[in-house]
Amino acid sequence: MKSNRLFAAGVLLLSVASLAVPTFAGEAGKNCDAQHHSGKGYGQEHFGGRDFRHLGDALALTDAQKETLKTQREAGKPAREAAFTKLADARQALAAAVDAGANDTELHALADALGKLHAEQALAGAKAQKAFLAVLTEEQKQTLAELKTKRLEHKSKHKTVDESAES
Repeated sequence: MKSNRLFAAGVLLLSVASLAVPTFAGEAGKNCDAQHHSGKGYGQEHFGGRDFRHLGDALALTDAQKETLKTQREAGKPAREAAFTKLADARQALAAAVDAGANDTELHALADALGKLHAEQALAGAKAQKAFLAVLTEEQKQTLAELKTKRLEHKSKHKTVDESAES
């Protein structure tokens, strides 16, 4: 008797969940006509990869600028991949040391190495940002600054809403 109730409750819960998912999915990209929502296009082969899908259009980049940025991105790809691998290896080494019960000195050395890798990654990102900005015209830099301001305001607004919901 009890198992029948649990089974019925589970079926009911799955039914409700299956109805809710398409409803939420329809809202996610309703104001966006880009192809990235379908899993096609706008991948790494397009300007900026996943983080900058719409930025090229918003800044009205010329074909020459897009090509320059693509060349910069491709030139830096091996270094980014190497840094990613080093970071992953350093994280694994630290986790393995913790699991093995390493002493504080060993853990400190591994954490320092991981911190240095993070610093190198931050520096590489800053250099990439500088190279990106060097390609832009003054008008495009102004547009980028406006977009950044809007993004930060939007982010701040959501943070305020999240904080008030937690209270």
